[in-house]
Amino acid sequence: MIILTFVILIVPAFASAALATTVDIRSITCSEYLAMPAAPSNKFSAWMTGWFSYQSRRTFVDFDLHRANVASVKAWCQSNPSASVMAGLEKSIGVTAVPNATLDFNKMTCGSWLGYGPEDRDFVTYFMSGYYNAVASNSVLDNDRLQRNSSAVAAYCRKNKSRTLPTAIQNRAS
Repeated sequence: MIILTFVILIVPAFASAALATTVDIRSITCSEYLAMPAAPSNKFSAWMTGWFSYQSRRTFVDFDLHRANVASVKAWCQSNPSASVMAGLEKSIGVTAVPNATLDFNKMTCGSWLGYGPEDRDFVTYFMSGYYNAVASNSVLDNDRLQRNSSAVAAYCRKNKSRTLPTAIQNRAS
């Protein structure tokens, strides 16, 4: 009973706190991922998708593929609760997954990003953060830094709608 209480009270608190500060994505287990509330889970999933996309040398954003991959990882994690989410990505998705429809993020403009609805815009924000952190060989999701950078990029994009989102990130993110 004590262990069950710990799992119910502490694990979700840890999982949601993971997006409140910093967390090394390699340390998140499947059980922690599955215990995350919906909003932090969605953001974590988008960040992981970006990170994994760089590792797989993909420069596209595919919302439908992302949703399918999240479902696949969560299904794998159900059977492997003590494994890392990183292992879940590698085992359930694989590095050769090819999307049906792609949006090359290198061609995404600030105006198109600003025009997305809140969920898709958040997805792209976290995806790009994961991607660029992977470029820098950094597996730490720093939510405070991500929020600061996102605000700076959004301000830049409001004034430069025809510029590409990667250009905005390079000019404003730290």
